[in-house]
Amino acid sequence: MSILILNAVSHADCPYDELLGDLGEELVLLTDSKYADGFPKQKYAYIEAFDSYDVNSNVELRAIELYETYQYHTVIALKEMDIIRAASIRDWFDLKGQRSDSAEQYRDKVRMKEVAGKNGIPVTKFRRIHSSFDLIQFVQEHDFPVVVKPVTGRGSTGTSVLENKEALSRFIAQGVPLEIAVEKFVEGEVYHVDGIVQEGQLAFISASKYYDAPLHFHTTDYQGAFLLTPTSSIAERLVDMTKKLITSLATPEYTTFHAEWFHTPDDRIVLVEIASRTGGGRIAQMNEHAFGANLLEASLRLQCGKTVPVPSVEKQKNPDILAAWMILPPKNGTLLSLPTEQPPSFVVEYKSVGKIGQDYGDPVSQVDHIASFVVEGANEEELQKRAQAASDWFHERVSWDLN
Repeated sequence: MSILILNAVSHADCPYDELLGDLGEELVLLTDSKYADGFPKQKYAYIEAFDSYDVNSNVELRAIELYETYQYHTVIALKEMDIIRAASIRDWFDLKGQRSDSAEQYRDKVRMKEVAGKNGIPVTKFRRIHSSFDLIQFVQEHDFPVVVKPVTGRGSTGTSVLENKEALSRFIAQGVPLEIAVEKFVEGEVYHVDGIVQEGQLAFISASKYYDAPLHFHTTDYQGAFLLTPTSSIAERLVDMTKKLITSLATPEYTTFHAEWFHTPDDRIVLVEIASRTGGGRIAQMNEHAFGANLLEASLRLQCGKTVPVPSVEKQKNPDILAAWMILPPKNGTLLSLPTEQPPSFVVEYKSVGKIGQDYGDPVSQVDHIASFVVEGANEEELQKRAQAASDWFHERVSWDLN
């Protein structure tokens, strides 16, 4: 018996052989070719790499073909594009774990909001788009601005804000893409809520506030978020709303989750979306530093049907320290230098993934980055100041030959 892993991250970011080694299971890895070389072949029963991994359906074909040899009882998926893929494989072989109905509720933004709205959770006006007529009609009914996004998108990729008729005209000039949705634009600050469900019960939850809206990833010096004081009014409201949401959806018995919410100027909490996976960026590392909850390792073990240690309720309400995460996007040009000294002492994790001499373009996703930080602080105000200080420290020591 073995575990099938659908992989789109580097070994450094997720060493499955180390994190799951104590289970004594054979590991079968189907991976994006960009990351294949980093995995030690001797630690895996089988490794196969795929170009164009996100859309390459040979991943599914090989998963079906390899089952006869490896008889996997568990399928692991960490990234958004693999959630439905993994669920479909579980359906095919009748394996435990998240099935397609649950996966689609957590991936399809229209279906997600339909279920949420029926259960009394505030959502903005939205519609699935099949043709330009649907989009034009929605604009006529709800006016500008509107947001157009892929139904199963991730990381703000492919998301556009249409503020006027000229923007609409430019958008439809090349034809309306398949599988998109339109929503009425919501003004407000953006938050994320992350947690663990095991044995069908909420076991851990934390609330954070983005420094800037994820949609602004292409215009900011850094993206990220800081933990809210758990007993603050806004944190408690976000937690309560997220509890209601995961109860409304077909939530797996064992899963991590990452929800995003608007807080509007008129004090409403409105759903952005939710995913049945650990959030990206350095969300897992931020929560581990503040609470001792490792959401990355938790995701792996939960998908294997294993329970994981979680902080006490008291720790979740009153952590000893708060933390924040941030990622710094590339610029459009050639990277000439990176910092050579240690970052400020309040930085508890610093990772540089940029390569000197490499040409970069502008970021195309909110998670595109050349460096990341996790910083600690006693309160929300200190976290905001320290994030800016970390960004300043980095940018003062980086140079580019811009295009």
